[in-house]
This record gives sequence, C-alpha cells and structure tokens, in this order.
Amino acid sequence: MKPNPRALIERSLAAIELGDHDVLEACLHPEVIYRRPGLPVLSGREAVIDYYRRLRSAKTSQILLDEIVCEGDRAVAMGLVEGRGHDGAPIHERFADAYRIEDGLIRERTTYFFRQGF
Repeated sequence: MKPNPRALIERSLAAIELGDHDVLEACLHPEVIYRRPGLPVLSGREAVIDYYRRLRSAKTSQILLDEIVCEGDRAVAMGLVEGRGHDGAPIHERFADAYRIEDGLIRERTTYFFRQGF
C-alpha cells in the first residue's frame, strides 16, 4: 500500500491537538527535523516529542485545516490554530507547515506563523 501523506499529516496534527504523544511519535521518522520560529532546530523524534510534552505554547488547541497540498514526498498544510496558552490568553494563529515525507513518516517539518513570536 502506498503511503498517504495527507492522512499522515492529518493524523499527526490531530495527535498534537489531543496531546496524544504516542500517536504523534508513530507519525515521525526517527531522524525527524522540526523547524519553528523562536526555537532551536529540533532533531530526532525524542526532541520533538519532548517539545510537545513540556514546551508547547498552547495548553489547549483546535487545529483547523484549510488545505493540504501533496506532491511526491513533499506537502504543505495551511490552517488555523485556536485555543488557550498556558497563561489563559487566547490563541488565534494562522500557519503554514512544509513537510518532507520519508518511508511513510514525517522526516522534516517547518512551521511558519503569520506573525512573529508565536
């Protein structure tokens, strides 16, 4: 069966939204690279999972996808994150994520937010 990048991305974002680190980990290549504004580059599955367990900006969130565009081993997802930060402040952030898929797993992800410092 051919890997489905769209389903993989949807599954990973749903896991992030729900705080399901086991499902998220299963979506990530062992040597995943994650780039995000304001953070050092996260290298490896453990570093990415640790970020989501301990450092994630949102305490609660809903990820609303507008579109996922896939071409070969590359994909882009665009959408909106709504929720609350750990301080209770509302979050309403548009984003675009660029992905590279390898062996049916997320090998690279780069997140772009529509404002600096989110």
